[in-house]
Amino acid sequence: MKTELLNIINNADEPVYELDSYIAALEPECKKDIAWKELKQIALSGKLQQRFIALTVISENKPIYLEQLTSELIGEKHFAKNELILKPIVNICSTLMKEEHISFMQDVLDYAAKNDKEFLYELTLRNLLATSSWENVIEELIKVVSTSDELTIVDLLAFFINEQGIQGYQSLVKHFPSVEQRKVNELDKKIKKRLKDGYQNLK
Repeated sequence: MKTELLNIINNADEPVYELDSYIAALEPECKKDIAWKELKQIALSGKLQQRFIALTVISENKPIYLEQLTSELIGEKHFAKNELILKPIVNICSTLMKEEHISFMQDVLDYAAKNDKEFLYELTLRNLLATSSWENVIEELIKVVSTSDELTIVDLLAFFINEQGIQGYQSLVKHFPSVEQRKVNELDKKIKKRLKDGYQNLK
């Protein structure tokens, strides 16, 4: 089974989609269970690209494995070496939201900020904003509002409202210094429009 899975991962044009289809078609059900267990092992000990694909498929299809996987994966603090797989790990952590997962995401955020990894920084910040621990990154949001272009600010705050609601948003803005509060208030109509057009349409 592991050979078949690795063959798809290594050679398929769309390995995530093809792994999904391959496992879904397995009969009887016990073969699916074997495939998922093998995929979990690949996620933990395969080559980096293999781990990325396995983690992506598991995060979308097999939530029962997520907590067990992350308990092992968040112990790997070699962020530079494992950068490729940080995205699915962060996505998984934001779903689980235990203290150790929040702490890991904040460590990734710090790594991304210090090393100018803009995509990883934005991804991790958004995942943190989607959790109940969003107040931990208020200082990061103040920095974004203070230094970023209008489009970035509008989109990020619209995303925040989508995740935490208008009351959470009002609470957030109260934490902003007066200059940033004025800036956000001036963008209010654009933020609400982005929320309506860009996020609520997806629901």
